Amino acid sequence: MQNIATDVCVTKHMVNDAVDFSHATGIVMLNKPDESSGDRQKSSHAPFTMYPSSFSKSAFSQTQSVQDDIHSLFHKVSRDVVFLEEVLRSTIAVDSFVKNLFEIYKATLGNEFAQKVEIGIYRSDYMLQKSPGEPAVFLPKQIEINTMAASFFGIGTNKVKRLQQYNLRNAGISFDNLNMPENGALGGIARVMVEGWKKYGNPEALFVFMINKSETNIYDQRAIEYAMYEYDPAVKVRRKVFDNCISTTRTDQDGKLFIDDEEVAVVYFRTCYMPDQFPTNKHWEVRKLIELSSAIKSPSIAHQLVGSKKIQQVLAKPGVLEKFIKDEDAVKRLRGTFADLYSLDMNAAGDAAVKLAIEKPEGFVLKPQREGGGNNLYDSEMVEQLTEIGGDERRCAYILMEKIIPPVQKNYIIYDHACSMANTVSELGIFGAFLTNGDEVTDSHTVGHLLRSKSDKHKDGGVAAGVAVLDSPILI
Repeated sequence: MQNIATDVCVTKHMVNDAVDFSHATGIVMLNKPDESSGDRQKSSHAPFTMYPSSFSKSAFSQTQSVQDDIHSLFHKVSRDVVFLEEVLRSTIAVDSFVKNLFEIYKATLGNEFAQKVEIGIYRSDYMLQKSPGEPAVFLPKQIEINTMAASFFGIGTNKVKRLQQYNLRNAGISFDNLNMPENGALGGIARVMVEGWKKYGNPEALFVFMINKSETNIYDQRAIEYAMYEYDPAVKVRRKVFDNCISTTRTDQDGKLFIDDEEVAVVYFRTCYMPDQFPTNKHWEVRKLIELSSAIKSPSIAHQLVGSKKIQQVLAKPGVLEKFIKDEDAVKRLRGTFADLYSLDMNAAGDAAVKLAIEKPEGFVLKPQREGGGNNLYDSEMVEQLTEIGGDERRCAYILMEKIIPPVQKNYIIYDHACSMANTVSELGIFGAFLTNGDEVTDSHTVGHLLRSKSDKHKDGGVAAGVAVLDSPILI
């Protein structure tokens, strides 16, 4: 693969210029809060690679070609109550977080105020794996599908492409002949969000960003808000901290949702995907109240559930896709991106998977039913966990996945104003946005992409976790 970083020296002056560019164009994040200080949090540039990384053109096209199929598939799964209950039964028995989500989901069935419209903002993540028969060919393998709180389409997409083009220019390298694909993720998602808000039917009702109390990725969210205003200045966006909404959220006799006495058209969740975001039962009661209201959700509780790793594992089993997708070409496209996934249910297949992972830990990843990154277990940690829980039902809270071995390339990582050369591996995310109306997906688009890279010394963790950095692809 083409490797620009091996041919270019980076000076301190070039690093400073790149950091200035990132600040000037909004590629920034809040520092983690200092609990001992009452001062406003300071901002720093988001970490990034100095130059774009090479990525297979054919694999990139393949990942884009399946995104609409993913929207259709996962929406159909979200509407199949029997399938969801059957697939998630073993997980619900041992994972209280998934159990609580599913209890809310069941409460929505037959709800008189049920909202038919949903806004889906998905990101499907892939890594490259050498083709078994053709070692020079790299195939995309799906790592996960993020159906909730998919991030970095605000600051991590076209802005990073422009930053790296600036860095190339600064290094005296022409990028005119480099295939750096267009990236319309921010505008495309903002458009679908606003069009979803319009479906509610009240131009005075709010579009609420539901966020964490200690949010560091605020500028990514703000970029979305501002893009929504550009698309339609009439939209009314409010940011609400979930913890602060516990006593100020209510519904009226018609199921309309009010927060701080303002009617809400849409609740867009950038929180509520981890157990620690529900410290009390009251938090769960409010999440249920929102779900049962007539407000549009992004995502709905059903779409949050279908993003679980267990669903991904079962969909990869032979014959399951065909239950939901009748188009043979679509089934083939989807299967072409699947990695090998293994159930850890309490049966002979689950026993065999536990045994295989303990005996050959270098070939597998242990994944819980969580969004947000940094939750997977590898190598000795995986063996230790499976040794402890592999003989009982606690293992059902996880799935096992083959470890993807992506190509390694050198690049400069800029982190906290410092520059270091690293052997990096990359993960490509494809952003999709869609609307639904009952059983139908009505407005589905593949809108852009996100490339994140990290040192090959790191096994897991995203940009927000301080491990991966923002990047953009050169297609070759």
